[in-house]
Amino acid sequence: MRDARAIVEEARQWVGTPYVHQAAAFGVGCDCVGLIRGVGFATGALPRRDQEWKRFNAYGRLPNPARMAEGMREFLLPVDGAPEPGDILWLAWRSLAQPMHLAIYTGDTMIHSYSDIGRVVEHAYTTEWQRRLHSVWRYPL
Repeated sequence: MRDARAIVEEARQWVGTPYVHQAAAFGVGCDCVGLIRGVGFATGALPRRDQEWKRFNAYGRLPNPARMAEGMREFLLPVDGAPEPGDILWLAWRSLAQPMHLAIYTGDTMIHSYSDIGRVVEHAYTTEWQRRLHSVWRYPL
């Protein structure tokens, strides 16, 4: 059973971790996908299926939304309705038409590896971010 509080607490521990493309190492570096993987692995909310993850590790700076959706369908559960703490937000990036960014929702803030700032940050889930929401996902365990 998923423990939303543990997910949020673990994600907060990652705040300040440098942005590193395709990384998922606490305190060392991660990108937005790496944050989701790292928090999921650390809390037991995401099974470690390393061989299966390898198929989705090769992505560019701007991920392919179709390939990203394929990976999310394999490892996460889609949620109908509003996000709850511990859920994963799939957000449009740069172009509002293309979801390419992931964040962990805390209830009133979001935690994500923000390349423009260069590290994992937590800040308000503002109306600007809310209008970028494409869909909500949940860890399977």
